[in-house]
Formats: sequence, structure tokens, C-alpha cells
Amino acid sequence: MATPQRRRRSSVSLDAIKPYRRNGRATAGSLHEYLRRLILDGAIPNGASISQVELAERLGVSRTPLREAMRMLQAEGIVQSEHNRRTHVTALDVGDIDTVYGSRVLLEATGVLVTVPLLDQSRLQELAEAVQEMRKHASDTNAETWARAHRRFHRALIPEAGREFARTLSTYFDRAERFRRMFQTEEIQGGVRLLEEHEAILRACKRKDASKAASLVAKHSARAALTLMAQIAPEREPTLVRTALQLFSALEGT
Repeated sequence: MATPQRRRRSSVSLDAIKPYRRNGRATAGSLHEYLRRLILDGAIPNGASISQVELAERLGVSRTPLREAMRMLQAEGIVQSEHNRRTHVTALDVGDIDTVYGSRVLLEATGVLVTVPLLDQSRLQELAEAVQEMRKHASDTNAETWARAHRRFHRALIPEAGREFARTLSTYFDRAERFRRMFQTEEIQGGVRLLEEHEAILRACKRKDASKAASLVAKHSARAALTLMAQIAPEREPTLVRTALQLFSALEGT
């Protein structure tokens, strides 16, 4: 007689995860965004091993859209999935901070250089609306509304660089966000300062000053990285971040 297969369980408790509530059927796209936010917020911890069967039961959704949502997260590098339906949240290593933020600075500032000269009125309006939304929630940069507006702003800075470019940058953006969430302090959060930086970038975009906008974006991302690294890994030299910052800061004088 065959021995019943032992059910694989998650390595962490899923009790903190609220059931998925939305009008209508759960789609892979909506589940992807929901799970992505749970991981970025730390509700599903760094490096956790998750049973998709357990997760589907906890969320109250069927396994088909959940599997597709997991594939989308895997394509973004946020999770790693196995054939046995077990999923691991991609572990973050403090030693990767310089690579993650340095790559983000280089990619995003390059995308800004390409995009700003081609910004039309509708794109400028999108940037302005995102800044306005961030202004409403400047006192709480952990708010979901603020996070959506922040991502919307940064996405609107690079569309002319192409979809594949945007997908690659999004991976680094997500990893940087997870670092920020894991080690965030009031000093790093700095909602008012973040707002001022975004407003300065918007002004440069309105003037179609691509070099200035790229330099400001580089400084914006690099400052967060250097502050974070000084706090949690002061022994590590942020070589890539500093190099990227120097490259784009020099553009202001050209």
C-alpha cells in the first residue's frame, strides 16, 4: 500500500497575510500586484519558503491564477519557484546593496537622458499628478498610495528607453525597495526631503533639461543607497554607486 505523500508546508507562518478581497474573480494580474506588495512590505519575509497550496488556501483563491502570478513574480526576480509548487522569496544579501542601487542609478539616469527631450504634455502631466499625490502622503512614505504614486513617477521618466529596459530597471527598483523597507529608519524615510527631490526632477523635466534631470535622479537614488549602506554595512565601499553618481553629476557641467 502506497504511503500518503507528506504535505509540504511553508517555512513561515502565513497567519499575518489577510485573505484576498476583491470584487469579482481573482486574476493573475491582480494577484501578482497583491503578492508583490506583500513581499515588498515584508509581510512575506525575505528568503521565506512558501507552499503555493497553503498560500492559495490562506488567500482564498484558486491555484491557477496564483501559479500564473508566481510566474510573473519569478520573471521579475522577486521569487524563485520549484517544480514541486514550492516558492522561495529571493533572499536579499546586504553585500548586494551596492550592485542593486548602482545598477538602478546607471539604468534610470540613462533612461531619463533618452526620455526627457521627448516628453510631451501628457507625460509631464502624469509626472505632475504623481508628485501631487506624493505630496498628500509625504508624512508616510510607507503608505500604499504614496508607493503607487512614487512608482508611477519613476516609470514616467523612462518610457522612451523601451519595455525591456523598463522591465530590467523594475527588477532593481523592487530589490532596492525591499532593502529600504527592511532597514528603513526615520532618517532614511525623510518624506519631505523626498518630495523636494521629486519636485526638482519635475522642474528639470518641464524645462526639457535632460542632463539636469538625469543628474538629479542619480543623486536621488544614490543618496538613499549611501545613507542605507552607511547604516547597515559601513565596512563596505559603495564603489558602483559612487561611480554612477560621478558620471551623471558631471553632466550638469557639460
